[in-house]
Amino acid sequence: VNRVRLVVGTLAGVEIEALRFGFDVVTRGGIADGASLDVIEIPVKGWCMTCARAVSVRERFDACPECGSYQVRITGGDELRIKDLEVE
Repeated sequence: VNRVRLVVGTLAGVEIEALRFGFDVVTRGGIADGASLDVIEIPVKGWCMTCARAVSVRERFDACPECGSYQVRITGGDELRIKDLEVE
């Protein structure tokens, strides 16, 4: 394994620097020893049920930036997944 790319949402509850440190520790001596870790951070997206718009918010319980409603359903930004691996 040469490279691992992760998608991490702002609301995933992941401390990126701790993730990088842990990755280096757990890959030592294995098939991913020396692999690079690329982290792609995804902002929080939501759907306002009041004004029926896709919106960007900073936190889970933020108001809709368009209409001020608190009826915003989170549609992205809470994921943590492997996007892809580069291997030889």
